[in-house]
Amino acid sequence: MNKRTILLAGIQLLLFTATVFGQTRFIVRGKVSDQTGGLPGVTVVEMDRNNRIATGTSTNIDGEYVISMTDAANKLQFSFVGFKEQILEVRGRNRIDVVLEEDVYTLEAIDVVAQKVTNIGMVNIQERDLAMPVARLSAREFEDVQASSIDEAMQGRLSGVDIASNSGDPGAGMSIRIRGVSTLSANSNPMIVVDNIPYEVSISSDFSFSTANEEGYSQMLNIPVDDIMEITVLKDAAATALWGTKAANGVLMITTKRGAKGREPVISFNYRGTFSKNPGHIPMLNGDEYSTMILEAYQNSYDVPLNTSLRKEFLYSANDPYYFYNYGANTDWMKAITRNGRTGNYDFSITGGGNKAFYRFSVNYQDQVGTTRGTDMNRLSSRLNLDYFISDKLKMRADFSIAHSNTNANYRSDLRSVAYKKMPNMSIYEYDAYGHLTGNYFSPESNAQGTYPSTYNPVAMANDGVNRILNDRITTKYSLYYDILKGLRYTFDISFDVNTNKNKTFLPQTATGKAWTDLSVNRAYDFDGDNYYIYSNNMLTYARNFGGKHDLSSSWNLMTNERIGNAYRITTSNTVSPSQQDPSNPSKVNESGLGPGSERTRGRDIGSALMVNYKYGDRYIVSGGVRYEGNSRFDEYNRFAWFPSLSLAWRLSGEEFMRPFSRWMNDLRFRFSYGENGNPPRYEGMFFSNIGSFNWNYLGNSAIYTSNMALKSLKWESIHTYNYGITADFFDSRIYFEIDYYLNKTKDMFGYNIPVQSSSGYSSKSIVNLGAMDNVGYDFSLKTVPVLKKDFKMTFDINIARNYNVLRELADDYSNVRNVTISNGLYQNIAQIDNPAGSFYGYRYKGVYTTEEMLIARDADGNKITNPNGQEVKMVYDFDNTRYYFELGDAMYEDVNHDGNINASDIVYLGNANPAFTGGFGSMISYKNFSLNSFFYYRYGNDIINRTRMFGEAMFSYDNQLRSTLRRWRKPGDETDIPRALYRTGYNYVGSDRFVEDGSFLRLKYITLTYRVPGKFAQKLGCKSIRVSTTLNNLLTFTNYSGQDPEITIRSADDVIYTVGYDDSNTPRSRDVTFILAITL
Repeated sequence: MNKRTILLAGIQLLLFTATVFGQTRFIVRGKVSDQTGGLPGVTVVEMDRNNRIATGTSTNIDGEYVISMTDAANKLQFSFVGFKEQILEVRGRNRIDVVLEEDVYTLEAIDVVAQKVTNIGMVNIQERDLAMPVARLSAREFEDVQASSIDEAMQGRLSGVDIASNSGDPGAGMSIRIRGVSTLSANSNPMIVVDNIPYEVSISSDFSFSTANEEGYSQMLNIPVDDIMEITVLKDAAATALWGTKAANGVLMITTKRGAKGREPVISFNYRGTFSKNPGHIPMLNGDEYSTMILEAYQNSYDVPLNTSLRKEFLYSANDPYYFYNYGANTDWMKAITRNGRTGNYDFSITGGGNKAFYRFSVNYQDQVGTTRGTDMNRLSSRLNLDYFISDKLKMRADFSIAHSNTNANYRSDLRSVAYKKMPNMSIYEYDAYGHLTGNYFSPESNAQGTYPSTYNPVAMANDGVNRILNDRITTKYSLYYDILKGLRYTFDISFDVNTNKNKTFLPQTATGKAWTDLSVNRAYDFDGDNYYIYSNNMLTYARNFGGKHDLSSSWNLMTNERIGNAYRITTSNTVSPSQQDPSNPSKVNESGLGPGSERTRGRDIGSALMVNYKYGDRYIVSGGVRYEGNSRFDEYNRFAWFPSLSLAWRLSGEEFMRPFSRWMNDLRFRFSYGENGNPPRYEGMFFSNIGSFNWNYLGNSAIYTSNMALKSLKWESIHTYNYGITADFFDSRIYFEIDYYLNKTKDMFGYNIPVQSSSGYSSKSIVNLGAMDNVGYDFSLKTVPVLKKDFKMTFDINIARNYNVLRELADDYSNVRNVTISNGLYQNIAQIDNPAGSFYGYRYKGVYTTEEMLIARDADGNKITNPNGQEVKMVYDFDNTRYYFELGDAMYEDVNHDGNINASDIVYLGNANPAFTGGFGSMISYKNFSLNSFFYYRYGNDIINRTRMFGEAMFSYDNQLRSTLRRWRKPGDETDIPRALYRTGYNYVGSDRFVEDGSFLRLKYITLTYRVPGKFAQKLGCKSIRVSTTLNNLLTFTNYSGQDPEITIRSADDVIYTVGYDDSNTPRSRDVTFILAITL
């Protein structure tokens, strides 16, 4: 069916082209301008004597056009939104220049200017009539920027939309938050809608790439940036009312490019080539410095030297060539696993249309090589959008898209972390007992650092480990529009979406060094997940003007959505050879952690919404509605719920007393909106007791058990949003700003995996309603045009968003502490009322004990504490039955309650990972055919736990350390902030504010220089337009953060309340240079 439709469309296009070009042509050239200069994008069509469209084109970036007419006696029509249409007779002229006038008319003493229309979900509303917070981004704003996905192109551009990349690896994806976090454990990502159809991004929990979370795999990876015409963000419940509960966290509406009426075929080709500089790495100890540190740590802990006859890795004796050569190196492991990257992006499209049918067909290919070895991604996608007017009342749309992506990731997500820790005196490749290279990786089964998975050869893992993710997605959409009566329209949409994910991993023996019989050796895993989505929407819309002053529009819709998921997986080990990587090869299956598995899920939701919008005299606007929705993830008693919404707007600039200001004040509008929305649980069937099985053999059978407690009383997580806003447009949009204050109140919040008494037969409840939280903030955006002349133009945009959340209620039986023990490398996870979700807790670090006096415990007045015998009490670490008396050179923590013990009573709030402010600002300067575009992106006020530094300054094991440890405490009298080295003893890297750093940054996201070849010269080359650009991405980052990259996200997990901004040595963003060539034929 799909292939047949595409084939018929292609034949029709070829016939149309052959017919047109087979006729005798009359060429007309010219330029279309307004008062400031050439107008790009003006539609120019040829009209015959019966006013039928014969052919058409559009003006280029300079406002110039060339049209090949079928008859010199016909007329030309020039039209553009916001300008008066002009129809001119050609009369044999070969050149016609036109100046369009703005379309301004007077209606009962009210000035009305043609306005942009915003689609908030199948309903079009004039932008100046919006009463709810909505933000828009045009494709022109990122056409000269290299971006792998839309979310990357959007970063920092829209107020209240915080986008942070999960890592710099190809296909790693972005974390998207609209106005912060209003839920603890439900999905915090916004709903994504493409051409009025929901775009599902959920991934099965079995999907292993990037720890199997939704953000790990780029949400919008398969939507090429060049296909996008506009992005609209709906921020609150009033704006998202039509989309239902999936829109509880906001909506990203993506509108793709389409054909145009009366346009001759326009062929476009865009190329983006990017070179990515290896971001480098944090300096580490070399082999000699590392060995010195290890020997010192052992001596400090046990008062005896390390026995190098037992630990030959540190012997360095030429009498033992095997150890001498294999452990006598100065290996830079990070340098060995990194490289420069590159990206090539190729986009081809053809756009056109006649009097009744329009089309746009595009093909995009992207090839990206990451800066970490073993990572790359390539994607091939295609899209066909068709519009056909069956009659004056009936219109049809058909959209088809197909995408295939192949992403290679590292088998171990901690590859860079292990490379930092790896012993630098080890060789990458193995030497034999005679000092000759064997050609194999040096991967001993065990050494001082231990065994796999705590240690492995990073180069072998990067080169030989396999983690391949294949994604195929086919989406079809059909729409029918029927104008029943004047102002009354029926719309029907249906879409079919097939999303297939395949994940293949293989762990070779060369990477682990384990014995061939170990279950980790030649471990093969295959996952095949198929997701099917069927969406339908029936909608009636009505719009009418009464008496000139009363505008009424309303809509009713019935929306259904069905999702089906199938997942199959198998894990085996000990295949006969590293070249035999498929689990179907002879291998072990019947062992713990091995074997096949499958799952099938099915869910439905249905919703109906009634919306009414009323405007009086272009001054007073009232919108309201109610939605009734049901979701199969609840039991029959809580499945359906009502969600109301209301929004009000008052256009002060439309009042009679404001007329003296009307010459420069185009719009001044005050807005208020309220809405209620809800979140369903993440998983299907929580009200059933699902059946699971153990893989162990018992009397010839596997054990069967109920895997979860049936939850019959689960309620919707409800979010009540309040928004107060102002919109202002001055001097014909030379100054345009919006400011909004919002309050989101969440009730009946979900919490996942809540511990219960073991007497129940379960360890936890899968999900419960446990409390409430508030999410508060404001958005501000300003767009200005300081200079606007014929050949010179300058714009400046800035947006600022402030956001914070506070926990207000928690259930009485809810344990708010997860990590009860706080120790080396650990922070305590606490959910605390009146503090934000995403907070972390630990000790306050006070430096290093450098004198004996400092080791004496003191009370609140600074007096020494003594025991009943009058002896001075030394400071002690006393936690969870562990007592350790601090000594000189140890880390010093604040004794909050002054009892001489560092324990649970001294744990305090240290910070949170939520940024206080986010946003961006940029400018565009154009002079004639040149333009310079720059943009800065920033986050401010978020804290990061620098775990790279935490473990890199631990000096607790045989792991390599950061060069900062060279200034560690070594002897009495040393003044330093780095404690002494201790092997397997002490508490020198307990979770404390020592490793909590300010993650604020300001990044020059890109600076672009563009040259548009003059139209006349481009035409001599056979082109309508040519554009060349050079872009520098991530050129500068201003930050006090000591890690490689301050752009750290809050991890996506069931327990969002306990996830914080960890820096675990993920691949940092690289500095890129991009060359862009765009040609239109």
